Amino acid sequence: MKLYIVRHGETMENANNCLVGRLNSPLTAEGINQAKKVSEYFKDKDINLIVSSPLDRCKQTAQIISNDKIKIIYSDSLLGRDHGEFTGKPRDSINFDEYWNYNKNIKYKKAESVKDLYDRVAKLIEEIKEKYYDKNIIIVTHSGIMRVLYYYFKGIPDNGILSEITIRNCEVFEYTI
Repeated sequence: MKLYIVRHGETMENANNCLVGRLNSPLTAEGINQAKKVSEYFKDKDINLIVSSPLDRCKQTAQIISNDKIKIIYSDSLLGRDHGEFTGKPRDSINFDEYWNYNKNIKYKKAESVKDLYDRVAKLIEEIKEKYYDKNIIIVTHSGIMRVLYYYFKGIPDNGILSEITIRNCEVFEYTI
């Protein structure tokens, strides 16, 4: 089984370096171009299914990749991290290392904790591995979900900080299971 994890194309909030989370924003023209470019990456790969976040930016990206040739299903488990009180704020307005520290697992008034996010995503991956063990799947999602998946497959670092990787729009991570 191969899992290809793709971050959606650019949105206005991404371009302005804001925490987007569950805001439902569409792709920019640049985001559409990024999705078209990443679709070329998958052109000659044997893909059986796309599993996508139901937010518009992921749906658009998934539809461009699919080009009506690959079945797409949507999962709320792939929704971005609920940034709660930080939604729409500039990324540099929070301490990113604390916000993404699995060991500290800070509980915020409204924002989803790192462990809750990790558990939600890990549960979905276990379900996908069980149900589609012999398939090659593209997951179209958000940077926070990709961050969690990176550490799900690589292991959580001793310091618990999950913010040490940068994930660009339409970047692809590939895992063999």
